[in-house]
Parts: sequence; structure tokens; C-alpha cells
Amino acid sequence: MDIKQIEDLRAMLPTGRTLFTYAKHQYGLQLLRYAAPRSIPVNALRQTAVAPLLQKPQVKTALAQCGREIQREFLDTQIAHLPAPEHYVLTLGVWATASGRGRAMQTSRAGANLVLQLNFSNWHNRAFERLVKPKNGWEFNHSDHPALHDERAFRRYTLAWARLDIDFDRGETLIEEIQTDWVRGALSLRRRIEAVMQGRMRRPYHWQHKFEGKDTDIVEYCERYLAPHRERWDEAMLSATLFFLREELGMGNIWMHTPQSGIFLKQLGRYSAPPVSLYSDLPRRFCFRETETMPVFLAREKKTVQRLRRLPNARLQKFML
Repeated sequence: MDIKQIEDLRAMLPTGRTLFTYAKHQYGLQLLRYAAPRSIPVNALRQTAVAPLLQKPQVKTALAQCGREIQREFLDTQIAHLPAPEHYVLTLGVWATASGRGRAMQTSRAGANLVLQLNFSNWHNRAFERLVKPKNGWEFNHSDHPALHDERAFRRYTLAWARLDIDFDRGETLIEEIQTDWVRGALSLRRRIEAVMQGRMRRPYHWQHKFEGKDTDIVEYCERYLAPHRERWDEAMLSATLFFLREELGMGNIWMHTPQSGIFLKQLGRYSAPPVSLYSDLPRRFCFRETETMPVFLAREKKTVQRLRRLPNARLQKFML
């Protein structure tokens, strides 16, 4: 993507942010909405890509109440009344080289990526600051990663992000990456604190430069305030990405990397490869299927196509709704 396209898009969003609410396993009902743009017989759904979703508890409950046909308005009501939703704020960032030219790191082609950031609510943020007591702007996101680095007094913090390569003319998107630093960093800190509390390791000196919270308070933060996000961050991030692409931008064709294609095309090193499940189990649950097709902007890159052909089973996967 061109950086100017990204900046123009960011300027179009109201105050640069969008609210997004997500409850556990909400994606099943969300995908049914895409399969039923108006109304559709339930039996017809069993012949579509969403058929595996029909066995999920929340979807089964909804189908039991709708009769023989299911309507989008009914699904909207079901989603609105799901229990214990988490509230997020979506913001947009940029992943590019320092100069804005050439190929950014871990991208499939030259250019920049649009970054969709899934940010915690203020309720979480104030709990993090009260219990963990971060110092000097410290947080669980790496400074060189595309999280939202908020400089305001009441900061927003990023749970996860998705990097996107978009062709607006053709309505095509490649999801380059889904990632969280926050969950990994918080769980790593908790494990080290427990080791200190149990006498299995000494407290590192550098901790005092990062946070002032008591050990018990940090454990409470992880167990009470982070736990709901820890369990569903990947679902929430991919759901937010599809919501943003389908409902905000009107993108009709969406691809995502498989583990093999991501490592190969993004030139990831041995220790840079993400968890395989993020690019296999997760997209499969969301009705992505491996395909021989790819976005036109990749198909035009002869070297990319040639490299893919040399690697067995290095196909992309496409969203089938």
C-alpha cells in the first residue's frame, strides 16, 4: 500500500477511532450475518461454508429460536444480548520503513501496511495503571511494534493488532499478520513474579525501572482484568478485522497467510515465526479455506509467484463468505 492511501483513510474515520464490542465466541453469529445478508432458510446454511458453525452453542441457541429462516436483524439482536462483552476501541496505524519508501519488514511485497489496532477500554487501562503502576511510559508492547503509542495523560493501550495490505480499486485485502505483545508480556511477567514469590529466582534489579506495583497486585491484574482478553484476544482481533474490512471498508475478497506462505513471503527467520495455530486453526474456525488464488497485487509480482511455486503447499487461504 501507499502511505498516502493509509493517511487518507485514517483521516476519514470519526476522531480516528471506532468502537467495537466482542463477547466470547461472538464470531459464529457474526459470520452467520455475512452468510445471511437478508434472510435465508436454515437448511440452506447447512450447504454453505458456515455449516461447521451451526454446532456452536450460541449459534444453536439462536437457530432454535428463529424457526425455519434466519434473518440478519434477528442475528443483530442476538449479538447485542450476548453475556459479558468486552468493549474495545479500534484505531489505525502505519507499518512502513523510516523513509516511507521500499519494503517494510515482514511484508509480502514492497510498500506499507495499514495497521488495525484493538485497544483496551478505559476500565482495563485504569486497572492496569492502578495495580501494575507502570513507570516511564512502560507497557507490555514493544516500542518498535505497530501498537498505539499514546502520549496523552489518560493513555490507551493496545491488546493486539492486524497488519493489512489493501487494494481499494479491486476490493482485495491480504491479512499479513495478527499479533499480541501484551498477552505474552503480561504472562511472562506473572510467571517471573510467581518464581520470585516461591523463592525460585531473585527479583531482577531492572524491574524497579518498569513498574511499582506490588507482586500480589500484578497477579490480581493478570487474573481479574486481563484474563477475559487473554482467553479470546485472537478471536476478537480477527472478528474486528473482518468487521472493519467488510462493514467499514466494503472489502469483498479477503486472504490470509497460511503458516508456510507467511514464513516464506514475509522472509521470517527461524525465531520470528508466529504460533502455527494463528494461521491454521484460527482462520479455519472463521471460514477461511486454502486456495490456489491470491490477490491480484501479489499475482502481478512474478518473483512472488515463482517463489510460491517452488515451495510445496505454500498457498494462501481465503475468507469464503
